[in-house]
Formats: sequence, C-alpha cells, structure tokens
Amino acid sequence: MEELKCKSCGYEEIIRFLELGDIPPVNAFIRLEKIKDEKSYPLNLAFCPNCLLVQLEKIVPPEELFRNYFHLSAGSQSNISHLKEVVNYLSNKFDINKNTKVLEIGSNDGTLLSFFKQYTDNLLGVDPARNLIEINKQKGINYIAEFFNTSTASKILKNNGKFNFIIALNVIPHTPDNIDLLKGIRIVMEDSGVLMMEGVYALETILNGQFDTIYHEHVYTFSLYSLIKIFLMAGLTIVDVEKIPTQGGSLRVFAMKSEYAKEVSESVRILLEEEEKAGLTNHEIYNKVKSKVSEYKKNLRKIIDEEKSKNGKLIGLGAPARGMVILNHCKINHEDIDYLIDDTPLKQGKFAPGVHIPVKSWEELKLYKNQTFLLLSWNYKDHLISKLQQYIPSFKVIISFPNLEVKKIG
Repeated sequence: MEELKCKSCGYEEIIRFLELGDIPPVNAFIRLEKIKDEKSYPLNLAFCPNCLLVQLEKIVPPEELFRNYFHLSAGSQSNISHLKEVVNYLSNKFDINKNTKVLEIGSNDGTLLSFFKQYTDNLLGVDPARNLIEINKQKGINYIAEFFNTSTASKILKNNGKFNFIIALNVIPHTPDNIDLLKGIRIVMEDSGVLMMEGVYALETILNGQFDTIYHEHVYTFSLYSLIKIFLMAGLTIVDVEKIPTQGGSLRVFAMKSEYAKEVSESVRILLEEEEKAGLTNHEIYNKVKSKVSEYKKNLRKIIDEEKSKNGKLIGLGAPARGMVILNHCKINHEDIDYLIDDTPLKQGKFAPGVHIPVKSWEELKLYKNQTFLLLSWNYKDHLISKLQQYIPSFKVIISFPNLEVKKIG
C-alpha cells in the first residue's frame, strides 16, 4: 500500500484499517439511462497515529459530490425535529435577539435557519448545492451557493461583516481541507463569537463496527482528541462538548477564538478521559473493526436470504446515504430488494447508486405482498415504523443497526 499523509496534521504514515470496496457517491441517485456512465471510487478507511484522525485514504472531488445534492434537511420529520431542537437549545443557552447574526455552513435547504427567524432576521446560509438555490429563495433565506473556505469567508466579511454564531452541522467532516474551513470561520467570527458543530463520533460508530457512516462525503470521522488538535491548528479552542444520539452517535462541540476563549468546560476533560480509557490511542481498537464489519456482512446476508426464501424480495425502508453503504458493501441489489421507499421527492423515480434498486414513494405500498422490510434509515426507526403501520398494520422488519435483528410488528 502506498504511504499516505494525514490530511490534517501531515503525518506521513496513516494506517489503513478497513476496506469497503468501490462504491459510487451515496447521494448520486441515478436515472436508468445514466447507469452506464456511473462512477465508483474506492472507500478505504485509515487512521493517523499522530492526531488519531479517522479519515478516507482517497477523496472524491467535492464538486462531484455537492454541487447537485439530493439529501434535504427537510427530507425527514425526525431531522426537522432535530434542527428545531438545535435552535431551541441555542436560544436557551445563549442570548439570541434581533441583533444576533447567525451564519450556517452547509445550510442545505434552509430548514434550520428558518427556525431562527422567530429570533432574528440576520441570517446567512452557505452551501455549494446550486440545485437548492430556489428552495432557499422560497423560504426567504439569504443563501450563497459556494463552498465555505477562507476565500468565501473573506467575501462574506466584506459584504456581511462578522457573525455572533456560526453553525456547522455534519459539514466539517465533509470538508477535505478542514483547517482552511476553520480558518475561514475565524475570519467571519466576532471576537466573542461561538462556533457550534456536530459530527459523527468515531468511538460510537465506526470503532464499534458501525460502518454505515463511512462514505465519500464523510472524509473524516472525529474523536474529541482529534478535533481539539485540528481546531488548535486553526486558532480555535473547544470550550464545551456533549454526546448526542444523532447518526448513531455524534459529538456536539462549541469552540471560540483561542485568544478570546472562555474557561474550558469540565465536560471536555471528562470525555478525553473516556476516550483514553476506551483505548483510542491503542492500535488494537482499529484492528478489530475489520472483523466486526465482516461478521455483520455475513449475518445480514444470511437473514436476507432467509426472509427472501419465505416471502420473496424485500422492501427497503428509507434510501439514506448510510443505507447505500450497507447495500453496496454487503452486495444487496435488485435481486434482493424490490424497491426502496423514501420521502425525498428528488430521489423518487431514480435508482440507488451502485445497486440500482428503484426508489419509490409510500404510495407503492398499495401493492404490498407480505414482504419483509429492511430498515435502512434505522436512526429514524420509531418514526418510520409508526408511519409504516398507517399503511400496513402487521409486518416483519430487519433492523440493520445498531443491533442486527428481525422484529415482528403488529
């Protein structure tokens, strides 16, 4: 294997610990006539022994991934509820008023910023997705369709000034040059300003064998240890942290300019101690991931074959990015799954990347024939199962994560 540098600290011998195969970008849902031109890219995961950053070895050009983006913040009721909770949380934690200026990086369809409108109109969203310009316009959100970096930040500073709050939910893990992004945040942040970010937590996901958060958009999977190092390189200090349940386990982090940072919360020290006790600095924790993923793949394949032999092809519940990783890595395709049901209109009528299973709306369930469901959007389990019961009172469903199991509902 060629030696590769850490994309953040520059250490020259990052270590591969998981290979998921060649997979297309997981949000690149495709029309039938375009399947012949579909591109796949290797999905190999490594860690840096120096800064402990979990990272993809190879990066797909962000222009290919994010300029025409099919994942919408408003695509599920559960995600909308989470974004509303974020705004409520911030309004309780900080003084947000009509003079407060809020910048969201990776603002997508403007759902989160629209919840801020009850407090302030000083809102700006930045996101590279050009196909979401009109949606933001309809919501009255000031939206810049660009990647956020030091260059974009300098333009924002000139035109919009500095901001009190900068929010980046699941976007710093998506950004290959995350140091430049964080330096950009410094440029547009008030001296007393606060950055809040969320991102998948390595210890509770991939290092636990939960591989479905690994895809080309997710260049990095952070621990607190790795985040602290990266933020300091950009002149930012993490002052508070908490674990949250989204995406199977995430970190919510608050940071400030290092020279103006308030006292660091006890929660930071406690979580760093937890990471050390869990063996984050020990290579063994990374070496165990491959066998955990192999065992999962074997068990899921067995369950699907058993259910298919009883009731025919399955139906996929949800078509999220994480589900595309599961389907592609486990070689589950249209021979196994009749179709996927998803709420997102931009995905409906297209085919799932790599495995080419058609994506349909809930109306398709009128043709239901006693098939078993495979729950791919498992992080929204309660909501989706409740919705499914409105169409079908009794059914069997395979829960893909965090514990692989088959359940009878109703």
